[in-house]
Amino acid sequence: MRTSDEIVSMLEQPNLELMNQYGVKAIFQFTQVNRDRLTKLAQWVDQNNIMVNVEKTFPLDEAGNALDYLKDIHPRGKVVLTV
Repeated sequence: MRTSDEIVSMLEQPNLELMNQYGVKAIFQFTQVNRDRLTKLAQWVDQNNIMVNVEKTFPLDEAGNALDYLKDIHPRGKVVLTV
């Protein structure tokens, strides 16, 4: 059983004040992306070791709509393009 949520940010350093306010543990991670690392990440997701919050999916031909959604809605989860 987890006592707090954990967040990994790949965009910016976590804000300590916000972490304490919401009771989360957050770290900053920068990773060079390659095939082996993406394969391992996909395995972890498939094994439910990593939970991904997908808010909305768009088909690839609606990529412009996906960008508008990101700009206008400011989603809390990931916006995904499906191929």
